[in-house]
Amino acid sequence: MAEGLRRAAEMVFGSLPDVRHVCLSEDKGIAQFEAELSAVFEGLPGGEPVAVLCDVNGGSPYNTSLRLLEQMGRLETASVVSGMNLPLLLVLLMAEDSGRETVKAAIDGARDSIQMFEPRQEDEDEEL
Repeated sequence: MAEGLRRAAEMVFGSLPDVRHVCLSEDKGIAQFEAELSAVFEGLPGGEPVAVLCDVNGGSPYNTSLRLLEQMGRLETASVVSGMNLPLLLVLLMAEDSGRETVKAAIDGARDSIQMFEPRQEDEDEEL
C-alpha cells in the first residue's frame, strides 16, 4: 500500500498502528522493496488473515507480495488485491477482520464507489 493512501486514511481514522505501507519508488530498487516487504510480512502475527493492497495486477509489488507470502507459507491466509483505492482501504479498516469474505465484500463496495459525474440534460429537468 502506498504511503499517500495511508495518510489519507489517517485523516479519517487517526493513527493506524496496525497498517503498514511499503513503497516502490525510482530511488529504491526492487531488491530493497522486497527486503522491506519481507520484513513487514515477517513482523505480522502468524496464522491471522492479512490483506495486501497493490496498485496493478501483475505489477512488481503484486508479484513480489505473492512470491514472498508463498515462500513464508502465508498465501492461504492472505488476500493480495490489485486496484487499490481509498474507499477499499476505508471499508477494510472498518471491518472486524481481514478474511477473504470480508475482502471480497470490500472489493465489491470499492467497485461501486467508482463513478463518473454526468451532468443533467435540459430535457431531464423536472416540469413544474
